Amino acid sequence: MNNQKINNFIEQLNTEEISRCPFPTGILTVNLRKLESNIAKITKFANKAGNNSDIKFLFPIKANAYGHGMIPIAKFIEHKKLCAYFGVAHLQEACDLRENGITSPILILGQSFYENKHIRYILQNNIEQEISDERLLYALNAEAKKQNKIANIHLSVDTGMGRCGVLYKDVFSFLDKIKECKNVQLKGAMTHFSVADENNSDSIKFTNEQIERFIKVKNIVTKNFSNEIIFHAANSGATIEHPASIFNMIRPGIATYGYPEHSLGISLEPIMELKTKISLIKKYPKGHTIGYGGTYKTQKENEYIGIVPIGYGDGLNRSLSNKLTLIINGREEKSIGRLSMDQFTVSVGNDTQIGDEVIIIGGSGKFSISARDIALKSNTITYEVLCNLGNAKRIQHQYIY
Repeated sequence: MNNQKINNFIEQLNTEEISRCPFPTGILTVNLRKLESNIAKITKFANKAGNNSDIKFLFPIKANAYGHGMIPIAKFIEHKKLCAYFGVAHLQEACDLRENGITSPILILGQSFYENKHIRYILQNNIEQEISDERLLYALNAEAKKQNKIANIHLSVDTGMGRCGVLYKDVFSFLDKIKECKNVQLKGAMTHFSVADENNSDSIKFTNEQIERFIKVKNIVTKNFSNEIIFHAANSGATIEHPASIFNMIRPGIATYGYPEHSLGISLEPIMELKTKISLIKKYPKGHTIGYGGTYKTQKENEYIGIVPIGYGDGLNRSLSNKLTLIINGREEKSIGRLSMDQFTVSVGNDTQIGDEVIIIGGSGKFSISARDIALKSNTITYEVLCNLGNAKRIQHQYIY
């Protein structure tokens, strides 16, 4: 895709987003060039670590692409041919991708319902399904027979996560059930790690035990099926920290969006920035309470308080009250008072004007604020910060390359 095509493509994405949200409270900018670079760096790292020059990349695009915008991101990734699969959590996400023209392979990583309309849609739209139990297996086989099709499935094995997946001890018998289903093809086998992103000795030991179990599963599957099987286990933490978990496909999510827990020399960059503007400035006397609960009182005469038009209704955690750091006019400023549904207040300098830029995630000069910084202050994880802010209806996404 040449520069002009890229520019036209980005312009179309932004036109659609402006149409969706013409009067935003904030602008969430997604840098697609950084996303492309992150994918290339992770792929190169995984190929070297896994001693395999042809490892497939499944891009987790669930939860609105971790808040970055599932459809625009998918369209960009597909145009640039940057991944082999898209990974979604639920059928509705797969449906949204197909209805928006995405033709790449899609794998539903979570359990789907047994209802006929769900099973029919999966088969009609060539969607691949993770399998954890025989009811879904048999339902897919029956519908595939009706449609004269083959259902492509990925056997999920619970090697220790304690969530989806066939229990490790039941793998042998479950493989026999798959063989019985003449309209089902085992396309892949997968597992998921619970503590691969933690580097204490107990977590490392547990992850290694999970890897060992999955290697045994891989050997069993390979002996029992003649077709080439995709084996995938490595999420972000495992891809970077546990090279033995890299088989012939990886599924790094949070690292691809720029937030690996451990870098090991991979210079991945966050692809999201969030900015808004001061909507109102007021000058208060000393001792005036600010916001719900009166948790802040102005500290001096003629204290300038700015109103920022984003609140917990836009994905900021209310626990950030009185402790959110912002960048305004090249200075770090602190939020004051309770964070409300639609706005919060910030102490500003007397040179600050209505309309001045407020950086919530991003950088300016020597200061920078990341989603991880916000997560630490709100006692949560980076994933939640990205998803909550990126899924706010009143915030407009803007794509750059």
